[in-house]
Amino acid sequence: MLKNMFVSRNIVKWVLFLILNFSLCTQSFADHYRVTAPNGLNVRASANKNGKLLGQLSKDNVIDVVSIENGWANINYNGWQGYVSASYLEAVTETDEAGTSTKEESWDLTSWLFDSEGESAWFTAIKWILFLGIAIYIIKIVLQFFALMLVVGLIVGAIGLAVGFILDWLGWIDSGTMWDMAQWGFSIGNGIGLIMGILGFKDLHKGATESWSGSSSSSSSGLKTASFTDSGTLYHLTQDSPYSECDYTDQFGGKWGRDSSGFYRK
Repeated sequence: MLKNMFVSRNIVKWVLFLILNFSLCTQSFADHYRVTAPNGLNVRASANKNGKLLGQLSKDNVIDVVSIENGWANINYNGWQGYVSASYLEAVTETDEAGTSTKEESWDLTSWLFDSEGESAWFTAIKWILFLGIAIYIIKIVLQFFALMLVVGLIVGAIGLAVGFILDWLGWIDSGTMWDMAQWGFSIGNGIGLIMGILGFKDLHKGATESWSGSSSSSSSGLKTASFTDSGTLYHLTQDSPYSECDYTDQFGGKWGRDSSGFYRK
């Protein structure tokens, strides 16, 4: 019996010894990653963008990573404990070939805009200027489309309501149908406004590329104005529509046109 106890205790010791050695061996081997940041990857003393800058790793450098947590990789950098953004690391095998990443890589607009780790200041500035310019342009185009659709929809809807009112007064339709005609008119007007916007996209594009701030040649309503003297009379012309560059009206109600040679009376 004592012999059996002795053998059992030896077995337990060997198992514990193997487990301990396996743990130590596992901890001694770090994972290998390649730097993918095109302009280099900053190494910081703490796991945040405001941490003290210790240095920078060049693109394609292969490094040993101790651990990765909350998007930051812990590495040994010149004897110091450093941290780099894990977004710019790619797992590699022992033969220095790209391995299979545990996270599916996909382009993310939010990360692209706000994660500037490894980027130069001028590249970040150009990136944001480009993004804001495109966003403002799209917003102005969409607003012009909606405004045009709303205006035309209200006009056609009002016509539909007027026709429905007359038919209701004549007793040919009931009141419910009259309001249905107004709604149909509004919907049809929206479609017409959308088509007008598409066909006149050149004018919408011109309006979207103009500065947000007004100029001396534009009125408070956004219509262009011009002043000139003809036969001793000073005329103040106002653009009839932001979608037409050729039609103007003076302060007396007179109609004017505009071509390459200037203004002329219609």
